[in-house]
Amino acid sequence: MIAIDWGTSSFRAYRLDPRGNVLESRVSNHGILNVAPGQFPRVLEEQIRGWEETPIVMSGMVGSRQGWVEVPYVQCPAGFDEIAAKLIKVAWANRDGWIVPGLS
Repeated sequence: MIAIDWGTSSFRAYRLDPRGNVLESRVSNHGILNVAPGQFPRVLEEQIRGWEETPIVMSGMVGSRQGWVEVPYVQCPAGFDEIAAKLIKVAWANRDGWIVPGLS
C-alpha cells in the first residue's frame, strides 16, 4: 500500500509491504498550502511516480477544508470500524485513494 501524511507544509509518502514495513519513503515541501486548488491529483502523482501499489490511504490536512476534500471528524472514542466507515474516496485518472478522517 501507499500511505500518505499530507500536512500543511510538507508531504510524506511511504511505500509499505503487506506487513506494514516501509520499503521506500519520499518527502517534499508540497504541503497543502503549496498546492493550488484542483492540483492535488497532479501533485500526488508526481510525488509517488513509479509506485503502483494500492490502496493509497491519505491522512493529515489533506482532509481539511483547505485540502483535497473536507472529511468530517469522527467522535471519540472511535475504533477501526468507526474510522473506516467515514473514509472518503477520491478518484483521479485511472486511480483512486482514501482520505482518513481526523478524530475529535
